[in-house]
Amino acid sequence: MKYNYRVEFLKIGGDKRLVFRLPDELRVVEMFMNSDIQSEYMSKKFKDYCTQVQNGKLKEKAFSGNIFSTTIKPDYVQIIDKYSEKNNVISIETSELILLIEAFVNERKKHTI
Repeated sequence: MKYNYRVEFLKIGGDKRLVFRLPDELRVVEMFMNSDIQSEYMSKKFKDYCTQVQNGKLKEKAFSGNIFSTTIKPDYVQIIDKYSEKNNVISIETSELILLIEAFVNERKKHTI
């Protein structure tokens, strides 16, 4: 995995919430993971789309969540913050995003959130 991550816990209304932190240059990816794909179901669904595109079953896949729109291509995924006043767009290698999603899911399981 090319990028380091860390896990934090925030108290929100008396509940403890796991937050997946990434380097500053991946801030949009961090926000995407902590919002649109935070559930195990959505993480699996998005990862499956990435794998299908990488394996050539799909040419590309557009995916729109609550806050972010994504375009998955074999080599990279473009993530766009739909509501940002700034042009918050980032591209990340598809294989690296898959690894980060797997780490995110594993951390959630480890901490049973």
